Amino acid sequence: MARVLEIVLDVILCATDGARTGGRASGGGPGGAAAALAKAFASALPQLVALRGGRVTTVTFDRDAALARAGWRIAVEAHGGRQRVAVSQREMLTTGITVLTSHFEAPLKAGVLAASLFDTAPEPFRTALAAAGEPVPAATLHGERRRWQWLRDGIEAEVVLDAALHDPDRVSESESPRYLHELRVRAPWPEGADAAPVVDLLFACAHDLVDVAPAGLPAFVRMTDASDRAAAGCLAGDGEAVHAQAIDLAGARTARAAFVEIGRNISAQWFGNDAGVRDSARPEFIHQMRVSQRRLRTAMRIFSRWQDETWTARIKPDLKWLGHLLGDARDRDVFVDSTLPTLAAADAADAAQASQAAAARWDALRAEADAARSAAHARVREALASPRYAHAALAWLQWLAVLARREEASSAMGARERSLRKHARKQARRFYGRLTAMPKLTAIDEASRHLVRINGKYLRYTLEFFAPIMSQSTCTDTLRALTRLQGVLGDGNDIVVALRLLEELDAEPYQLGFVRGWRAAASRSAAVEGERLLREMRQPKLQGD
Repeated sequence: MARVLEIVLDVILCATDGARTGGRASGGGPGGAAAALAKAFASALPQLVALRGGRVTTVTFDRDAALARAGWRIAVEAHGGRQRVAVSQREMLTTGITVLTSHFEAPLKAGVLAASLFDTAPEPFRTALAAAGEPVPAATLHGERRRWQWLRDGIEAEVVLDAALHDPDRVSESESPRYLHELRVRAPWPEGADAAPVVDLLFACAHDLVDVAPAGLPAFVRMTDASDRAAAGCLAGDGEAVHAQAIDLAGARTARAAFVEIGRNISAQWFGNDAGVRDSARPEFIHQMRVSQRRLRTAMRIFSRWQDETWTARIKPDLKWLGHLLGDARDRDVFVDSTLPTLAAADAADAAQASQAAAARWDALRAEADAARSAAHARVREALASPRYAHAALAWLQWLAVLARREEASSAMGARERSLRKHARKQARRFYGRLTAMPKLTAIDEASRHLVRINGKYLRYTLEFFAPIMSQSTCTDTLRALTRLQGVLGDGNDIVVALRLLEELDAEPYQLGFVRGWRAAASRSAAVEGERLLREMRQPKLQGD
């Protein structure tokens, strides 16, 4: 049995015309892409020692729930006419780092996975396989493999490049295949050994690989490898947007342990959407990635005592830069797809007789706004294809891994840590107090109402983070009221944003005047309804309070 730790990176190549190709290969097909990357590694990282490679086909097999829960994977790899079947087990050590344990390998004859083939495989696997039934192929990936040995800090790591990975069975005759270039960096983790040096090594290697810029890198960290994503039907950013999931705090007793779990949950949403932002035109990826960043900012407020120098100097500025780009793109999505059509329809309804000329003027504005929206999306894609973003993502994951390591060390030593319940109660009351201490919404200006909306968002995310230990009424009534408050104040804010964006465009004085009048009415309505919701809102409570 061999056990390694592994980090997975996607590589973005540049096309020959200088445009980024995302998941599409360049350089003359699989061999050309592999050769270009190998040349870049040899130039930028001369300490890498090339090992044997070649064309490879990997078939992974569908896993029943019993196999999936235990992280089992069955895969057949074909090299130069020879096939081998491998049984491995995968589990997450920390977000971005996978524990990969190889349990069994054997030659495969005639391409048949006979049950007797696994007679010498581990008993837990054979039991799970018997319950699952006959394995069914889930995905087939073809590519060009290159391998290097990387001796660093006394640890012998391995870099595996699978260039131009694609599944021909998922491509129609009218399409060109979508290629993925994947790097896997792995290093041995012997039983009983401390994982920390190996984890630090993998992150250091990943940062160095990001900086192999002359060949059209960088590389971007992924939570799962290509085989898992191909089996799920989303090899190259072509899946569905990932929404925030419920947080499991069952094993958390301290505030820091809860922070680690919340960070992992946020990371799943963040890295479940960034490839889609880069490779897809669908606005929902941008929306959900922006939500992940807003949740992260709220979490850092709730757990501010853990904001160290690394966070403040290395991570926070880059996430602020990213959040600004995502926010601008999202504002323009709402403006083009929702607010402008609503304004145009309202103008037509208010007019005694809607004219085609008036409708054409709104259509022209929407076309101009859509062009500005496309430019904002391009800025986001460019940012997410940059070394700056690649380093920021790795820095966040490494910082989260160190935080989890410290929590484990404190727990092992029996050190006294801040109680989760005490911390959750304090934070919920803090944000509730801020929200309800504001003067009446009808008596304050738009900027102050926007601050109320922000405080409401902080409270909502706080209650969602701590939902497993909040009272039933808090998780239903209070959260429902907060969601409605966000919607009401958000509608008013959309009009404020719309006016700002209209002033950037070639809008007519009449249109600007119409929107200003609409804003005044919408702001008043939002303030009245918001006050009602705040009056009905009850203070959050924990279970048992």
